[in-house]
Amino acid sequence: MELEPVKSIRIYEDIVRQVKALIADGRLTSGDRLPPERELAERFRVQPHLGARALRSLQSRPHRDPGGRGRFVRDVSWRR
Repeated sequence: MELEPVKSIRIYEDIVRQVKALIADGRLTSGDRLPPERELAERFRVQPHLGARALRSLQSRPHRDPGGRGRFVRDVSWRR
């Protein structure tokens, strides 16, 4: 029997993984608005700071609208 090392994953990293999967699948595209931190946390049933941490981690992908209307997916050219 061959075993693999256990991989430690932080909760916010799983949120990031799922958001990236939505982008890769084409369910989120350039210009789509991402949920606010609190709403993201509610959808994933996690503490609000984890939603905020996930969005900060995604910062290279989405961008914050200067008008304060939220974060939007900017570039999905990396999508496969």
